[in-house]
Amino acid sequence: MVRATGTGSGLAAQRGIRGALARLALAIRAALTSPAGRWLSLAFLCGQLLDVYTTHVALASGRFQEANPVFAPALASNEVLALLVKLALAGLVLLAALTKLSGTRRTVVLGVLAFISLEAPITNGLRMAGLL
Repeated sequence: MVRATGTGSGLAAQRGIRGALARLALAIRAALTSPAGRWLSLAFLCGQLLDVYTTHVALASGRFQEANPVFAPALASNEVLALLVKLALAGLVLLAALTKLSGTRRTVVLGVLAFISLEAPITNGLRMAGLL
């Protein structure tokens, strides 16, 4: 029987992963100290969730089809998986904005992301209501 001694590359790799996660958590925490950063991040996430919901409702009604030619085949193949991938990608975009940008640039990018993210479900809702 072989047992790890705690000295060696396995422990160093573990410390490296823990260290990287700790640095990532600190970067996110620092980015969210700004009230604008928190509100815009929340607006972006809410917009993404509402977009997934309104897209699902619209497609389930049978009266609508996905307008995005890149995303349409994925939705037709497996709607749940495609929507989960969309949310995961949105999370990665937010993570990049929070950790790779700073100051005014971060705030502006988060504002643009929040606007685009909220525009999609509003447009979906207006289309489903027959107003667009």
